[in-house]
Amino acid sequence: MQRVIRLLENLQIFEKPSPQRGPARMRRKPRPEAASRRRRALGTKRLSAGFRKVRRLSGNRIRAVLLPVLALVVAWLVEPDPAWAGAGEGARRGPDNPYHIVMVLWRGPTDVERGFEDYLRENGVPYRLTVRNLGTDPGKAPAVVAEIKALRPDLVFTWGTSATLGVVGTYDAVDPSRHITDIPVIFTMVAYPTGARIAPTQHSSGRNVTGTTFLAPIATQMNAIASYRPFDRLGIIFNPKEENSLINVNELRGMARERGFTLIERPVPMNEAGKPDPSHLPELVRQVKEAGAQFLYVGPDSFTAVNDDLLTRTAIERRLPIFAATERPLVNARAMMGLVSSYYPLGKLTGYMAERVLVDGVPPSRLEITTLTRFSLILRMKVALDLKFYPPLSVLKYAKVIDDGEDQVINTLTHGQAK
Repeated sequence: MQRVIRLLENLQIFEKPSPQRGPARMRRKPRPEAASRRRRALGTKRLSAGFRKVRRLSGNRIRAVLLPVLALVVAWLVEPDPAWAGAGEGARRGPDNPYHIVMVLWRGPTDVERGFEDYLRENGVPYRLTVRNLGTDPGKAPAVVAEIKALRPDLVFTWGTSATLGVVGTYDAVDPSRHITDIPVIFTMVAYPTGARIAPTQHSSGRNVTGTTFLAPIATQMNAIASYRPFDRLGIIFNPKEENSLINVNELRGMARERGFTLIERPVPMNEAGKPDPSHLPELVRQVKEAGAQFLYVGPDSFTAVNDDLLTRTAIERRLPIFAATERPLVNARAMMGLVSSYYPLGKLTGYMAERVLVDGVPPSRLEITTLTRFSLILRMKVALDLKFYPPLSVLKYAKVIDDGEDQVINTLTHGQAK
């Protein structure tokens, strides 16, 4: 504020206080608290007088005076971060010098990347991609990190919690020899960025990392299930080696205690190679159904996502409706309902954040981890009819109802309406 007042004084908007008149011996020395009150009153008086003077200026004079003031205020509020390696480099490039982006995927291409690329193209951000797929194997991450360090791209894009942790590590255990620290990283499809210790808070990672998350709050998900049918027994089948899944199960346990329902947990057994074995899924579904579950919950678990066709098909055979927390079991398989963020718009949101970093030069630590503001309750009507598990009219009033067909589901999730 003092910088602004000094500029206004130089521009002759605020007048400096004139010296007090009269012999010094006639002036009474003010008490300290009185002096403090006088200084505050004087500051207020100067501001008021200055703005009265501005109101008396002509239009041209106002513009001439206020433009530099506004420029100073903006510069004062938005100061460059010296810790940001790209400070001052955020400038839009031409097609002959595109931004180099390395994409690190967890389980192959999805609509998230399509939305990401479409956003960059539609907004004139030139780019070239180097794509690496970990194939759900975290052991491949060190080689990819080494390659990224050699390539020195402008940005790294990571898909999912496991891929992100493999590239940047946790915020409290970063190792520059094993993780990317000096290249901006934008993640997406991370369900619990704080729970996975990618960032200490949603407001800032405190490092060269930011991104988008996609999961509806667990309480909101439980409300969505209960709006279809009240329940007191909920089943979940999960990969105990996935960080997302463990955090998700932990949240469900807390919600079960809070709301008084029973959570029926079935972790997937490992095969000889130490990986979850999909051949156990039919038996696990049988166990969940026989334990009395009224719904099978499918959370942010890459293993169940990859095997969602087998999982949902077996559940339908057992007359067990599936609630999905992510889009894929609704698009690729036969989950009955879900409260989801659409992959494609999420990709576009991630593209916007990449533009802020690449073009605007904003350090990732200053970009809040964000998500889409709306979630969609999707109901696959044919699955509900096959299960003879009919929806109440109250749900039909606000759910996006899909009759059948993958194309209709994709169009509804992407554009908000069925074909």
